[in-house]
Amino acid sequence: MTYTIGDRKITLEHDLSESDIQLLLAHSKLFKYCLNMVTFKYLINLKKIVHLYGDVITIYSTLLSKIPNYDDITLMSINSKISILQLENNLSKILGVTTSVNNTITTTTTIKGGNWEDKEYENNVKKFTVIILESTIDTFALILKTLRCVEVFFSSYSNLKKLLVPFLLNQTISINDSLRKALYLFKLTTIADDIVAIKELTPPILKQLKKIEKITTGIERESAILLFAFKAFNDTLKKYTSVLIGKAILKREIPRNQCELINRREVCLQAAEHVVSIPLTEDQVEGFLFKNIKAYLYYGIATLSLIMALLLFRLFKLLFGPETN
Repeated sequence: MTYTIGDRKITLEHDLSESDIQLLLAHSKLFKYCLNMVTFKYLINLKKIVHLYGDVITIYSTLLSKIPNYDDITLMSINSKISILQLENNLSKILGVTTSVNNTITTTTTIKGGNWEDKEYENNVKKFTVIILESTIDTFALILKTLRCVEVFFSSYSNLKKLLVPFLLNQTISINDSLRKALYLFKLTTIADDIVAIKELTPPILKQLKKIEKITTGIERESAILLFAFKAFNDTLKKYTSVLIGKAILKREIPRNQCELINRREVCLQAAEHVVSIPLTEDQVEGFLFKNIKAYLYYGIATLSLIMALLLFRLFKLLFGPETN
């Protein structure tokens, strides 16, 4: 990792000159600043992922509620939804509200108590980040269990298979692994808050600075994994909302802004109002339509028979009825 101080670039991996050492000691807060800012970016990307899965679980739980006689998996999806929405709410209280307009996602931060980079790492930033991550990991364990069940259930029936978000389960497993790696990094002890008191760059101190650097780059790597997953599946859910929910269920074009993060939940709820139940297989869909057609035919034949009977009766009465003078 390269640190830029003025017009100088310094890396801890190379032998440091005396001027490099003096420059680092004069700007020792740099290490904590970098660590805090990387943590902040990580939490913003984590928040985006939580919103994304809030959309996913809202969609799946809504669809499952329209499939009769499968209460166990429906209840599981509802519990996952409650958990992810609670996590969303907690993150919004800490990091601010996220909005999505014209393909631009904005989080209005509400961090109190000064600039983020000035906060104590060990006693402040690290503590609530660990709490957030532990809560997120617990929530994602429930989500992962739900998605595994949904994947097996939907894949077993031809009409439900098309409702699956492609590759979502594998990506969720990857995200879950990344969350655990990040938690490990955040639980490592550092001297980030004590660096300002350092007067000499001894080998043990240098080792601790390299440890902070590895934690920083590690968190940066896990943050990039979250951002990549978000971008890939946010685009997928836009198409899912537009094509499957919009054109297939609502039979109309969905405005682009309504397919965006969080906004698409309302579209899903609108679709739920238009669907009485979702058949398991295409045969059931055809059978349902065939039954309706047969009912209409029987009704039509019965009505036609009644009309014909009335016509014949009137004709019979006209031809053979008693003559009047």
